[in-house]
Amino acid sequence: MTARSPSAFMLSATLHAFAVALVFLIGFIAQRNVREPMKVFELVAGEGDNYGAKVAPALGTPGGVKLDLPAPPAPRPVPVAPAPVPPAPKAAEPTVPNFARQIRKEVIRAESKAKAAVAKERAAEAKRLAEEQKRMTKEEFDRANKAAKATPNAAPPKVARIDAEGIAKGMVGGSSANKVGGAGGKALVSDHDDVLAAYFSMFKQRLRAAFEAPPGLSDNLVALVRVQSNADGSLTGARIVTGSGSAEFDRAVLEAVRRTRMPARPDGKSESIDFPFVMRERDDG
Repeated sequence: MTARSPSAFMLSATLHAFAVALVFLIGFIAQRNVREPMKVFELVAGEGDNYGAKVAPALGTPGGVKLDLPAPPAPRPVPVAPAPVPPAPKAAEPTVPNFARQIRKEVIRAESKAKAAVAKERAAEAKRLAEEQKRMTKEEFDRANKAAKATPNAAPPKVARIDAEGIAKGMVGGSSANKVGGAGGKALVSDHDDVLAAYFSMFKQRLRAAFEAPPGLSDNLVALVRVQSNADGSLTGARIVTGSGSAEFDRAVLEAVRRTRMPARPDGKSESIDFPFVMRERDDG
């Protein structure tokens, strides 16, 4: 059989085709275990694992009292004492000390200090009264309201609506419709619909909070991490797939993964996820 025979040509072509198919098969298997980059969603504020919440919980107590509280009156402006006008310079006088003039200067200086102290005390008193007005109890409000009703022609006071319904670890400005809790974010309202993506956003946020950055390292360090995300929320088998070039940084990232705690996954599944971890996050906005 010669090198130019048809059978030798077919054998060579078959071997080349097999090698190309093997390369594509290895690449396909390697890509199956790499998760697409995690989407980042804005999580609602407040403590808790409620990553699917659309609104932050309100601060208050379950079944809290609701009442109308009048807005506190603005503190009266405290008149500021005018600064003393310094006396006009006079022509040089004999070097003999003028004790009467020195005494007058001391008196003027003392009066200025006294006036400034009185103005400061009045401002502090006005601030204290305003704070006490804000802390008005319901009984005091009822008594004040009765006195206001005694005047028939008095205009109704402008009031601010107060809703004490909420939870103990809620947020000021949150919604009383959320009785479960927040997800540790910053937003009062979230419009995401992908619950699993919100779950991984909470994972990324908690991992960042658990990370203790080693001092003296570059902000541009990046490590590719692989971890098993189990159905019950546990994280196991964390390892560095692609190192950052700093062993100290890579160890700190793995320690942060071990300290991170997550609730059960919303899909009830387990999978291996890969994600990059950067030394310093940058605000994309």
